[in-house]
Amino acid sequence: MSRAQRKRFFTAALFAAAILAAGCAADDKPPPAIPDAGPQPKLLSDLSAVSDAPINPLGANAVPAPGEGLLHDEAAVSAGPRAFETEPGISRQVGTERNPGTVRLLNDKAAKFGNFSAAILERVYAQLSIAEKSEDISRINLPTELKAVVVTAILDKGGKLTELILEQHSGKAKIDQMMLDVCKKGVWYENPPAAALSGDGNYKLTFRMKLENFASLDERHWSFITDLGLGIS
Repeated sequence: MSRAQRKRFFTAALFAAAILAAGCAADDKPPPAIPDAGPQPKLLSDLSAVSDAPINPLGANAVPAPGEGLLHDEAAVSAGPRAFETEPGISRQVGTERNPGTVRLLNDKAAKFGNFSAAILERVYAQLSIAEKSEDISRINLPTELKAVVVTAILDKGGKLTELILEQHSGKAKIDQMMLDVCKKGVWYENPPAAALSGDGNYKLTFRMKLENFASLDERHWSFITDLGLGIS
């Protein structure tokens, strides 16, 4: 190949390379932007962003003790049992949607010593809630004619339970026994008000408790509607 031919060959090769480079540069252009499709999912690393409510998982009072707050308004903050501010006989809703209940005071003396009555009712209702979920009780399909069980508890001057009297049978021995067991566990009070003593120098508390079947998820175990009243004589 002559010198002139080699010159023409290299010139053609350079020209072809230039065309190829220009094509590649055109292909490297960034794709057009995608129109905004609206808000995108956001990763939450702080659960407090979900709600305005403060979160304190390590708080000492984050989880109430068994029975705590059963007779309190959910929005209220209280250091102790809430006093009854209603007239005797007016029921107050307690419990849950699955295990509804009512509590009430049966006479004027129970209303007069509202803090004392509320503390006792709270403890007894808490024990009832536990007992009703036991295998032995939750399997009972109660008769519709079941009566209320009435129990009188006698406390000494120091607030210690000394005697239980079954005043009225419900018609179901297991329910009567359950109420007696519940009172053994739940009826006590430290430093009870001396003015609430009866004429014989003891505290006499009478409980009236009535149960009704409420619902069953498996047609074997029941939850109940619980009505609990307290009177002081």
